[in-house]
Amino acid sequence: MRADCPPLCKKCGGIVKDDIVHFTEPIPLDIAEESEEEALKCDLMLICGTSAVVYPFANLPRITRFRFGTLPSGLYGTSYRTAVKIIEVNAEPTQLTHEGISDYLIEGKVGEILPRIVDEVKRAS
Repeated sequence: MRADCPPLCKKCGGIVKDDIVHFTEPIPLDIAEESEEEALKCDLMLICGTSAVVYPFANLPRITRFRFGTLPSGLYGTSYRTAVKIIEVNAEPTQLTHEGISDYLIEGKVGEILPRIVDEVKRAS
């Protein structure tokens, strides 16, 4: 083990935790709410390198597809099959693919495919 692991706070000597969520830890409420708000507004969603089985974020593509959730008015709303495009970039199909949530599946390594997508977007701009 490295001498600097885990990193310690220089002021108090306590363990410094990165700004990440580990398995079994709760997702900060403000992050979850902001993610759902963005899912309700987007017209294109890229789902990259996921098994799509870790909730609550595995539900974001479904929220986007069907636009269900708490609306800004505070009411709970539902709309069926929105026109949003959902593109999955994954090594293999997920439940989102099988359920028809994703419109497209680009199979392969995310680290290879995303740069190609960025290049194409730049070329089209």
